Amino acid sequence: MECIVIVLAPLPKPDMMLVDKLIIGAAENGIVPIICVNKADMEGADKVAEEVASDYKDEADILVISTQTNQGIPELMDKIKGKYVCLAGQSAVGKSSLINCILGSDKQLTGDLSKKGDRGKNTTRHIEIITLADGTKIADTCGFNKLELPLFEPSRLSTYYAEFDECAGKCKFRGCNHYKESDCAVKRAVEEGKIAKSRYDRYIALFSHIESRWNRRYD
Repeated sequence: MECIVIVLAPLPKPDMMLVDKLIIGAAENGIVPIICVNKADMEGADKVAEEVASDYKDEADILVISTQTNQGIPELMDKIKGKYVCLAGQSAVGKSSLINCILGSDKQLTGDLSKKGDRGKNTTRHIEIITLADGTKIADTCGFNKLELPLFEPSRLSTYYAEFDECAGKCKFRGCNHYKESDCAVKRAVEEGKIAKSRYDRYIALFSHIESRWNRRYD
């Protein structure tokens, strides 16, 4: 796998923690991430695109697309041409519709949002690898709403946050985790608006979770 296309949409409500985990998992395996904000023609898409740009501009290429109007589809195809690509994201964000748009057919089934909690009906129940005429291979995964990262030492987590790199060396303590330490340059950057607070808050939640798992690894 060379590239992962992470698909979001205004509905269902984007799960940014899931995006964080997918990007970390991609980095862990040397896979290039691309984030697609789908359903650009839907109300609220601009707001989602702004949030994604704020949080992930240092982490991934970001495209705003619409399978209804073809917006952004040529640009996406240029980026994945000839590569082995995986589509990933929550249910009902439009991964199967994106496949249909690329193929120009209705090969993949598509589903509407379920009424309960605006969560998508999982219409893709298996992974199918589709090979295009230009050699591009696309794996369409099942929609999912939870993802557990592989177990690794908590101190490694910050290495997956490119926006921390510029100021991390200015922290008071060597090997600062940007978590509970005082005089942390990353925390100052968050306070000054140089790093998105939403992204940092998820980092703290994820660090706490990974630290807890790490401390219990021999239980």
